[in-house]
Amino acid sequence: MSSFTRFTSNVGIEYAFAESQELGRDIWRVMTEFRYYVGEEGSDKWVHVPRGYLTDGASSPRALWSIVPPWGSYGQAVIVHDILCEYLSVTLAGLPHKISRMEADRILLEAMEVLGVPASLKDKINLAVQGYREVNRINKAVWHADKARLEAAWAAKHEFN
Repeated sequence: MSSFTRFTSNVGIEYAFAESQELGRDIWRVMTEFRYYVGEEGSDKWVHVPRGYLTDGASSPRALWSIVPPWGSYGQAVIVHDILCEYLSVTLAGLPHKISRMEADRILLEAMEVLGVPASLKDKINLAVQGYREVNRINKAVWHADKARLEAAWAAKHEFN
């Protein structure tokens, strides 16, 4: 990781009540779009998180929230990880570039380092993410049609705001 790796802005989120009701779990909407540069900022490799993107934060079971709650110093990193897991794609030289789930998890770790997440917490999150991927043998994108439909409907209503 380069010292030039960074997020383009702070994240702004709001609780998405109607979407949470429809999807049956707590969901937040990203209100400030941002870009995360992977590796070196000049490497032309990034993840774009659009305004209106829906996320559940850190997807830890409620029983573990005392250890890893949905939101903390790692908030932007888990949003980046969520969008990576949905599409398994980054932008490279202005074009979509496929990545593996393992690479998505590596970017999460890097993003937590950039945010200055304490090592002990970063390690717990990293172990949980790796364990989840390996136990469930996840190696493809995890896209949710209902979530995407809700994001698109919100974006259409707020296109010019």
